Amino acid sequence: MKKNKGTTGSNKAELDKIQSNLGFSYLHAVVSRAGGSCNRTDQTADNMGIDVYLTFEGNFSPKPVLRTITISGQLKTTRQVLSTSNGRICYSLDAKQYNKYIQRSNVDFLLFLFVVPENVETWLEFTPQELILRKCCYWTSLKGALPSVGSDVTVYFPEKNLFNVEQLRKILAKLSKGEELKYDS
Repeated sequence: MKKNKGTTGSNKAELDKIQSNLGFSYLHAVVSRAGGSCNRTDQTADNMGIDVYLTFEGNFSPKPVLRTITISGQLKTTRQVLSTSNGRICYSLDAKQYNKYIQRSNVDFLLFLFVVPENVETWLEFTPQELILRKCCYWTSLKGALPSVGSDVTVYFPEKNLFNVEQLRKILAKLSKGEELKYDS
């Protein structure tokens, strides 16, 4: 399998941008496969703590209350090796950002964490037969999370919350019934 070596020698800012773009590509692929649309926001919405809008229309559960669902989200990406605790991935966020995100929790808002391998050369491989994007993305809702008064806050992403088509369909089924997604602290 031939590897894309286009990132060799990139500086940290370039790698961060590539990593972020790959994260959005991951979200877009999962949402598209589930039949929805995935739209990046402009700088104004990003400053408000929203990177992306995911929109879906359909019958996601028997007797749905909602047929059109829009989820706003914020995408974080990392190449750090993250610790886990009790089946949860631990990710540190600036308290100011975190508090902004929990204020969004009165709407359908998800925080996404896209994790790439430490080795940049393994992020993306492609051949005429396949495209391989490594590693994966997790999601959490911050609804019900408590505000932070410190400088940093640890956000927990349950390892079971792998953002894939199956998980996305479960999220949509729950939201279509008028149910809320809660923070699993």
